[in-house]
Amino acid sequence: MSRELEIVRALEQLQVPHLQTTIEPLSGGMSCEMFLVTLDNGRRLTARFPSPYVRSILDDPADYEARTLAAIHVAGVPVPEVIGFGKANEGRFLLLEYVEGICTAKFANPETAVDEMAGMLAAIHSVPLDANLSHLLPTNREFRPRDELNETIREPEIVAALQAMGEPQWDHEVLRHGDFWPGNLLWDRDEIVGVIDWENALRGPAIADLAISRLDVAWVLGFDAMQLFTQAYIARRPLDLTWLPYWDLRAALRPMSNLEEWAGPYGTLNRPDISEIHLREGLLRFVENALARIPH
Repeated sequence: MSRELEIVRALEQLQVPHLQTTIEPLSGGMSCEMFLVTLDNGRRLTARFPSPYVRSILDDPADYEARTLAAIHVAGVPVPEVIGFGKANEGRFLLLEYVEGICTAKFANPETAVDEMAGMLAAIHSVPLDANLSHLLPTNREFRPRDELNETIREPEIVAALQAMGEPQWDHEVLRHGDFWPGNLLWDRDEIVGVIDWENALRGPAIADLAISRLDVAWVLGFDAMQLFTQAYIARRPLDLTWLPYWDLRAALRPMSNLEEWAGPYGTLNRPDISEIHLREGLLRFVENALARIPH
């Protein structure tokens, strides 16, 4: 069954009028397949089909994300409102209200953008972990290396350093987005009006999310901006940064197996200049910086 037919059937089941509906693919990341659904009255929805990878780690990723979005929406974080589920051949998918905004990695005022991102991440980490978020998976304390390590990006050194540092310690857990980067943010001028792609949400230490965002900010806006982002976050939510080198290295491992794929979305974010070479050079610098900060 085609995606278009799956979406139309979902609209019928949810009793959403769909005469003269148009369905168009949306560009996105690697975690889902997305479509813009425009109804004849002008209302717009987003259909999100989880990727095979996401389905391999979650039994029902559409339900996981829907429950997360519902809880976060109540808490006041700008996230899409859940309309309902549709049924695809491989499992359920989500229908969401479309959030108006621009997804970009090119900023006229980088300092303002960095401060806004830091504020939004701090707001997410301030959402209460109550019963509505009891379904969230925990962050793994145990680090497990891959079988084949990428020597060209110093993965063996990273693995050795992480193993030497041992299991990270944390007491306080927060709601983690899990992939907070410009590709998952919607902007209206200098303000973030939407945070999307919550299938990676977890509960765990805020510093783990901070590290992931630090690498993406370094790639997009440079290492000075990365430090400004970190300072702006800490000003809002003070953190003990003792384990930051550890989490920086954990963040650096995420693209080790498919760095070339990570460069793909930047063209749709107004940054065709961010190539695989750019990402590799930035990642190596990020790794070098983290390794140098490990306490001895």
